Amino acid sequence: MPAFKGKEMRMRLRFTKMHGCGNDFILVNESAGASQERKRGERAGAEREVAIPEERKGDVARALCRRRFAVGADGLIFLCEPSSSAYDFRMRIFNADGTEAEMSGNGIRCAAKFAFEHGVAPRKMRIQTEGGLRVAEVLKEKCEEAEAEEEAEGKNGSAGGVVGRTSLVRVFMGKPVFKCVDEPFKVKGMKGSGEEFEEVRLSVLSVGNPHAVMLVDSFEGLDVSALGRRISSLPAFPEGVNVNFVALRSKNEAESSEGAVGAAAEEGVAEIQVRTYERGVGETLSCGTGSTASVLALHRLGILDARKPVRVLTRGGVLTVELREDGAYLTGPATEVCEGTVEISF
Repeated sequence: MPAFKGKEMRMRLRFTKMHGCGNDFILVNESAGASQERKRGERAGAEREVAIPEERKGDVARALCRRRFAVGADGLIFLCEPSSSAYDFRMRIFNADGTEAEMSGNGIRCAAKFAFEHGVAPRKMRIQTEGGLRVAEVLKEKCEEAEAEEEAEGKNGSAGGVVGRTSLVRVFMGKPVFKCVDEPFKVKGMKGSGEEFEEVRLSVLSVGNPHAVMLVDSFEGLDVSALGRRISSLPAFPEGVNVNFVALRSKNEAESSEGAVGAAAEEGVAEIQVRTYERGVGETLSCGTGSTASVLALHRLGILDARKPVRVLTRGGVLTVELREDGAYLTGPATEVCEGTVEISF
């Protein structure tokens, strides 16, 4: 039973475990419907179940997200009542270290799937986030393609997935706000891919939360966690930044798995590979906002044309990013893993 410091209080908490391309979350429903259900349960004699106090949400996230000691996840998501009727619900997300994040591309797809299936919102929904309005749509309630990939991975000896619980969700991510494009940042003594260098070149932008994008020739020998942590702690980012390392894949490379950045730029990019260090978490198997930011940065640099759908290969699966006149769209799977109840005290 996870415990917290302060005045002791015990409560039972219902949760749903979900993931988007391996980026996993604990979802807690605190919408009006959930509140009514809690009251009905109390009248029926069930154990007391209450909403988590605002000042303790970060503490609960930090405790429940501890892998091997609790439920374990990259973050904790709350579905809450919105501030106005202009939204279907409000999504709040807390990182594993207890800090609150503005947005999560993978997390919002999970929230959208949950909201639609539990009657919180219609198929196409308006979601209030700390990073602004996001519009999500459940395109497929059951995504056979994603489930087939997960099942195949399981047969090949990797982790696999839970078959029959995956939906395909598209999210309107809005328009990016660029702070800089391909500018040098001093990082004396930093090592990567076996080399030590004095600076890195970054494109910095916001897609609801802050991201830095760095091109790399290869991920071989690259310590994503160490480099990402170092960049995120630079003085230029007093509140930290999510760091994305991007390797390009040319049309030929997508077929032969050989090539380099220069060749990719000349031949046209068929897809990109992205690994992300998320502030407050560390490296995750996938980052939806990071994938979006990476595609948009490369589009601004003229390396790829995001007006056509770009496949983003992450360690946890494949996402698709497309830039339209009204802004960027992120499409990918959202999978329900399990439901449960945990007792916590604080």
